[in-house]
Amino acid sequence: MFDKLAPVPIKNSTHRKLLIFSMTWFLVGTWIDASAHSYLNTDLESFFTPWHAVLYSGYAFSVLSTAYVKNSIKDYNIDIGILGAVIFGIGGGLDLLWHTFLGIEQGVEPLVSPSHLMLFLGAFLMLAYVFASRPNQESLDTPAVITAGAAFSLITFITQFLHPYLHVGEFFWYGGEELAAGSLFFQALLASMVFVFIIRFRPTKNQIFIMYTASFGYLSFYEVLGNIENMVAKILWGILFGFLASQVTNWYYNTQHKQKMQISTSLIAGLYGLLFVLYLFSVSIYYEQDMVWRFYGLGGLVTVPLLFGYMIGGLGVSPVTKEIVSN
Repeated sequence: MFDKLAPVPIKNSTHRKLLIFSMTWFLVGTWIDASAHSYLNTDLESFFTPWHAVLYSGYAFSVLSTAYVKNSIKDYNIDIGILGAVIFGIGGGLDLLWHTFLGIEQGVEPLVSPSHLMLFLGAFLMLAYVFASRPNQESLDTPAVITAGAAFSLITFITQFLHPYLHVGEFFWYGGEELAAGSLFFQALLASMVFVFIIRFRPTKNQIFIMYTASFGYLSFYEVLGNIENMVAKILWGILFGFLASQVTNWYYNTQHKQKMQISTSLIAGLYGLLFVLYLFSVSIYYEQDMVWRFYGLGGLVTVPLLFGYMIGGLGVSPVTKEIVSN
């Protein structure tokens, strides 16, 4: 079934850039809407908000852009991009009815309501269209790399209630340590899983930098209607994490170590934990908050992702031949 939905490769670089621009507009609108739900929740009374306008205009532009590209290359087949756009459109209509008759969701509800789950599914399929329609199926172009970062960002969007950078305050008082630690472990493992997936396409170290930095860039828009300083901090931390991940990638390509996949994913997860610990210290100093975590607890925020990341790396190795699984 899904083979029949595979998109036709898009070889024109201008067409690829147009799709990336439209999807970026689309997903930035998604994160701005999340910012509104977080910082302006009491003022949200209607479906018709400026934040939804950014989101749905981005969706409309994505549909028009895709239609233009498909017509330009004489591709009139129904593929995952068309399917995703239809699902998102239906979800948008249901979202309008939901807000009209049931009101605005509260807390975690916006992330699990039926209409929003349809929006997430549609967005994933539309991103998959951009990724799968790359000109060379054995390698990645820049739009495909940005799309991978966007897909990673969309996963963090759905799990934003379990994200350490979005709920850093949980680390500064007693009583929520379990949820705080769990949020870090979960997101660090996601980062390592993304590495296992993307490395099969042999991206350059610069492409790895772009992918992870882009994911943090999207994440930063969560703060656009709240704290701009926090927004800038997330971008800077994303750049730093992207750079370190690119160095891990460089080591991966230049070593002959038999367990380089496991070690690389371990380093990705561990670096995620380490950078967050440094982020905690910076927040503690900037906002003059007392650090309630002791040294061994902070160390655990690094070592546990290291251990779990090593196990995640096994997903990229054949259990029979012990060779790294190629694309």
